[in-house]
Amino acid sequence: MMIIFDAIHAMDTKGIVLLSLLFVFLIIQLVYYWFYLAKPYYLRKAIEKGKIVQPSSQPPVSVIICASNEYQNLEVFLPVILEQNYPLYEVIFVDDNSVDGTAELLSRLAFRYKHLYHTYIPEGSKNLSRRKLGLTLGIKAAKYDTLLFTGADCHPDGPDWISCMARHFTEKNSIVLGFSSFEKYPSRYTAYDYFFSNLQMVALALKGRPYTGNGRNLSYDKNWFVQQKGFSNSNFLDFGEDDLFINKIARKDNLAVELTPQSVIHVKMADYATWKDLKTGRMITRKYFKPFSVNFWGMEKISRILFFALLLLNILWFTPNGMLLGTAFFLFSVRLFTQLFVINKVAGLLKLPKFYFTLVLFDFIQPFVDEYFYLYSTFRRRKDYNWKYERR
Repeated sequence: MMIIFDAIHAMDTKGIVLLSLLFVFLIIQLVYYWFYLAKPYYLRKAIEKGKIVQPSSQPPVSVIICASNEYQNLEVFLPVILEQNYPLYEVIFVDDNSVDGTAELLSRLAFRYKHLYHTYIPEGSKNLSRRKLGLTLGIKAAKYDTLLFTGADCHPDGPDWISCMARHFTEKNSIVLGFSSFEKYPSRYTAYDYFFSNLQMVALALKGRPYTGNGRNLSYDKNWFVQQKGFSNSNFLDFGEDDLFINKIARKDNLAVELTPQSVIHVKMADYATWKDLKTGRMITRKYFKPFSVNFWGMEKISRILFFALLLLNILWFTPNGMLLGTAFFLFSVRLFTQLFVINKVAGLLKLPKFYFTLVLFDFIQPFVDEYFYLYSTFRRRKDYNWKYERR
């Protein structure tokens, strides 16, 4: 102990400031992880201990899928959705002018599964977002008020997906957020990035600050669609049918989060270009979110970058002093083990792949990757046409 005090006493003012700042940003990061990102883990533990009772509602459900030229995925994944263990539901598929045999496949499946219905976007229809138009057609065709959305490149693990999502619908809750994860992916980093964005989404929702939804595993009452006049709040964008819609309507008193392995949707994200489009779309819609969520996670990224920067400065400054260099590495280790615990506990409770040796690298580069895509979405040619909105 005396050695530590002597080492601290020998520090100059700059050294004290550097180590103190490193400690401050460590505390900020620990607050984000233990009080927010660990919230899904706390919820599952409370349910397992019987402190929170899972609801058991079973309203009739309309599952809506819109896609184009997804024959190979539909052939494998659609039967899983059509064979759910649920008393009353329908599946509505909206075909966006597929030319790969999708129509023939749907006709064959409809003969076998009487609760499968399919329609199509009329050829020549002009709409800024074909997906929004397709979902609108599917919602209008839905017989039931409880709507559940997923994609043609997605599938649940088993037959209880609808049951897990729909059970939360009560007089109080009319929006349900579900978790999704990459099953096939262009790189391990893309899988981590997608996992972490889903974790941020559900963590803030569980803290009473919902701000987005993921259209691959999302459910809400049809009345919201009618009340909001469809996707009118994001008609100026090619994107936003899920995240901006939920950002508009979600509050802490009308939303629930579903976190069981049976409810997770697995996404086949086989190529980088598809992930790039997904990432770009998220960055485009981000600036239209409510300010709190953007600023909240923005501060997390800033504190993360500053933590790593100060860690590097401390290493350079204290290299001759083994005791203080060890102190800096100890603070880094505290954050690292916190990350490993929180992220892998959440991944484990959802039965998803865990992250170990790659975590430090992915954690370090993620803020810079996000800013790259934000700048890319800002300065590229406006395929999304949001310039129309900005010039109003």
